[in-house]
This record gives sequence, structure tokens and C-alpha cells, in this order.
Amino acid sequence: LYKSAVSDKFYAFINSKNGDVEQWELLAASNQTIDAELVRTFKVGLQTEGCVADDELGYFYIGEETFGIWKYFAEPNYPMDRKLVADTTEPYLAQDIEGLTIYYAEKGKGYLIASVQGLNTYAIYERSGKNKFVGCFNISESAGIDGAEETDGIDVINLALDARFPNGFFIAQDGYNQYDGKDTTQNFKIVPWENIAKAFAKP
Repeated sequence: LYKSAVSDKFYAFINSKNGDVEQWELLAASNQTIDAELVRTFKVGLQTEGCVADDELGYFYIGEETFGIWKYFAEPNYPMDRKLVADTTEPYLAQDIEGLTIYYAEKGKGYLIASVQGLNTYAIYERSGKNKFVGCFNISESAGIDGAEETDGIDVINLALDARFPNGFFIAQDGYNQYDGKDTTQNFKIVPWENIAKAFAKP
């Protein structure tokens, strides 16, 4: 989803296994339901995966699973120029790029985060400017809870929620899960944001 800071309009982006993307404007219908109008279509490349839009800065990011992370203008009437944030030739960004999410901070700061399924890690980029690479982290076993592997979807929130999450949290789908030493169904792992921030030399 994307809310335009230019027009206050709402949009939904939909992508497919063959690399096609559709952008739909969401409209209030007379019967108190939501209607939609197709406003743009474009081709990314091969199979696409996670995508996320930056409501404040007006960008749309999408992962091409075996190639890299692309950056587009989110406004449907802006040029179709795109930039490559990073590709899978980078040692920290192996194949199987999956989920994408944005951690919002003040004055355009914050982070773009990508799930790197091929390495069981998560890559962090600056949200502003040229999306400079910051580093990677993984979710390892802690307090008897197994880590996260084979992650598809991710999300992050920057709001203080309660005493456990005073700075928000990062959540990741765990595709390979164990309980009492036995394989079981997949679940989700939640990590307090400060645990991730403090893992870097410069928090």
C-alpha cells in the first residue's frame, strides 16, 4: 500500500511470479465499500517477491528474487526511471530476495530492510539518499527459542508498544521451526528494535 504525500490518494501495488506489477488507485465507493482503478502497469524482470512503498519520500521498492532490489517512483504519473539498490553479486545479498519493509525515523531517516532467504539474514540500507548499505543481521536462538530461517515476509514498526517493545519491533516469518528439538509448523519471530540497533558498532 502507498499513501501519496503529493495527492493524499491511496494506492495498492500488486506483483506476480512473472515480474509484472500493477498499481491501483483505491477509491471510496458510494455503498461504503472500496473500489479500485488501474493506473499503471510495468515489468520488473523475472520473478518478483516482496515490495514496499515509502509514503513520505515517494518511492516504491521491489525485490526481483534472483537479481536484486529495484527502486521506482511511487507516483503513477512520474517517470519510469528505476535504480538498482543492490544486486545478488554482492556477498551479503545472495539469491532469493524475499520480504522488504521500511523503518521510519525522523526527517527522512530510517532504513530499508530486506529478507535474504538464501543466507538466512536481513540486509539493512539507509532509507534516504542512495540507500547506502548499512549491514546485516540474523535472528539466532535465544532463551530457548529457535532463530529464524527461510524467511519470506518481514515487517517493522517504530512505535513504543509496551514495556517489552519501547522502540517497536521487527517481525520475521520463520519457515523452519523447531520445538523441543522436533520440526514443527512455521511461525513468526519478534525482536525488539533496540536489540537489532545495538548489534551494530554504531547503533
